[in-house]
Amino acid sequence: MGRVNCRNGKTKSMYVLDASAIILMKAVFREMVTVPEVIQEIKDEKSRIYLDVVKIRVEEAKEEFVLEVIDTARKTGDAERLSDADIKLLAKALEINGILVTDDYSIQNVAKRLGIKFENIMQKGIEKEFKWIRVCRGCRKITQRKICEVCGSETYLKRVVKR
Repeated sequence: MGRVNCRNGKTKSMYVLDASAIILMKAVFREMVTVPEVIQEIKDEKSRIYLDVVKIRVEEAKEEFVLEVIDTARKTGDAERLSDADIKLLAKALEINGILVTDDYSIQNVAKRLGIKFENIMQKGIEKEFKWIRVCRGCRKITQRKICEVCGSETYLKRVVKR
C-alpha cells in the first residue's frame, strides 16, 4: 500500500509528511499523506493555505502500528523525545510502507530501526542508528529512571551511537 499503481503499470511512492515538510512547503510529491495530529500542529496562515492547495490525504494511524512504534521507541530510548504526532506519523509510515519526510532526528532514528525509508528536508539526515540511555548526574549510574535510585540525583539522556 506504500506504492500506488499508475496507468502505465509503474508504481509511485507514497510520502508521509511531518509538520516541518508542510510548514517549510518543501514537500510536493504526487502521493502524500499525513495524520490528523500533524495537521493540528499547523498554525500559521501560509501553511494552512498550502494545505488547501496541495493534495495531502489525512488518515488515522492504526493502533497495532502505534503500539509497534512505541515499543521500538522505548528500545532506542527515543520514547521520551517523540510527541504523539511523531508516533502516529511513524505508525502511518510503517502501516503503508511509505517514505517518511522529516528532519527530526528522533523520528529518523526510530524509522531506521523499523526499516522505514525517510527523506530529510533541510537538515542532513542521520547516518547511523543511535540509542539514548539515562545517566545519573551524581554517581554516573546508567538507569531507566529520571531520578537515580542509588543517590537520588537527576538523570539525563545521553546518546550512544550503535555500531
